[in-house]
This record gives sequence, structure tokens and C-alpha cells, in this order.
Amino acid sequence: MKKLRLLNFIPLLMAVPSIIIGVIAMYTNKVPIAIFGQNIFCLVLAGIISYFVLLKKSKVKNNASTNTTTIIVAVILLLLTFISSGIEGVHRWVSVGPIKFYVAVIILPIIIIELWKLLQIRDWWFSAAITIVISILLAMQPDASMLTAFAISMILLLWNKINNNIFRFCIVVLLSALIIISWVFLDALPPVSYVENIVSLVANMGIIWLSLGVISLVILPLPFIFFSPKKYKSLSVSIGMYFIIILISTLFGNFPVPLMGYGVSPIIGYFISITWFAKSKINS
Repeated sequence: MKKLRLLNFIPLLMAVPSIIIGVIAMYTNKVPIAIFGQNIFCLVLAGIISYFVLLKKSKVKNNASTNTTTIIVAVILLLLTFISSGIEGVHRWVSVGPIKFYVAVIILPIIIIELWKLLQIRDWWFSAAITIVISILLAMQPDASMLTAFAISMILLLWNKINNNIFRFCIVVLLSALIIISWVFLDALPPVSYVENIVSLVANMGIIWLSLGVISLVILPLPFIFFSPKKYKSLSVSIGMYFIIILISTLFGNFPVPLMGYGVSPIIGYFISITWFAKSKINS
């Protein structure tokens, strides 16, 4: 029972430090409460939902039809980003009222999980084809960070499932080419201080805050890598690499710093992933 209760709080334990440090940095730098308050609200709501999801101990059946439907819905959501004119030619968001949702960062963890499930019950080429289609959409948005994280995490999953070296090589080359193209043609959106440059705001608060901030970000992918559920080790490591690449990408381009920077979408995406992780640990 104690183990179960502790696992129920894993999502909050992992997400709270970076979000709170980011909120403090925004408050210190006089960012309006209407902005950083969204992060706090999303943290509380996601934490409550995650807790009750984890309370219900159940195993989700691996159904090809359900998995495929989920992926189709996810792809449609990605396509919806192209309906609006975007921002300076960049299409990453779907607006719901006053809030813009960064679609890829929410749905990619779901897609990775569903593609892994399909790899267990269908031929590898089906998941590979979907991976390529989604990667092309990400390149068109354009979104080098999300594309790189998604493509590399899927290469890790596909590698052992493809039993032909020629096909392996072709998949890796194609996805690598898309990654390179996305980095060559980076978008020109300027950084926002409390989104892409939030670490700088934390650094302005002092070396102690900066150290705590960096640590809070570093711990985000660690459970997936070092404490992966036995039955889902490859998937867990793949998700961990996905988050590692997102974090590293912020050093080379103007990409949102997940959880610490302003934005509810990265919080939702991370809670989906870490709740899956905790659920898998509980059921294992």
C-alpha cells in the first residue's frame, strides 16, 4: 500500500520543482500573474487527474483498432495546426479560446506509446510509415526540436523490430535527413524571456537558483531511463530520450524550456508521459 501511494505521487514529485522555480522566476521578473498562473493551474489540475488515474489499478488491453484510432486523431490534431496562418509561417498551435495549445508537445508522447503498442502486434512497416508521415508534418510546421526528439525516439523503437539491415538503413537515413533539413531551415521566431529564455531569468536570481533550476530540469527524464518498468523498458527509455533531446534542443535554438517556461502544453505532455510511467510501475 505504501509503495502504491508513493507511485501515485511520482508525477507531482517530478514536475513540481521545475514548474515552481519557473513561476518564481517569472514573478520576480514581473511577468503578469495571468501568464504564470496558467502553469500553476495546469500543474494542480494535471496532478489531480494523474492521481485519480493512478488510483484505478487496471491494465489497458493492446488493441490494434484502438491504437490506430488514437494515432489517427493525433495526426488530425497535427494537421489542424496548418489551418490558421500561424506566426511568421510557423504552424505549431491550435487555439481554444484565449489559450494556444502547442499540439506536438502534447500528443507526441501519446503517439510514441501507441506506435510501440502497434509494433507488438503488427508488422514494423506500419509504425514506420506513420513515423515518417508525422516526421514530415513536424518538418513542415517547422519544429526541429519536436522532430528530432520524436524521430530519434522512434528509431530506438524501430531498430530491433526491423529485421532487415537495408530497411533499417533506409529508415534511419530518411528520418536523419528530415532532422537535418529541420535544423538547416530553423524558424526565425524571436525568443520570449519567460518561455525560451526562462533559464536566463532563473540565472539572474543567483547561482543557487540556477543550480536548482538545472537540477529540476535534469531530473525530468531520469525515471524513464534509470527506473523503467521491466515490461516496457525499451518504450520507457525511448520516452526518456525524447525528453532529453527536447531539453538539449533548447541550447541550440529558440525552443520552449519544458515545464519551467510558460506554457501549459509541455506540462500536459509531461504528465501524460510520467503518469503512464507510474501506471506501468504499479501494474508491473
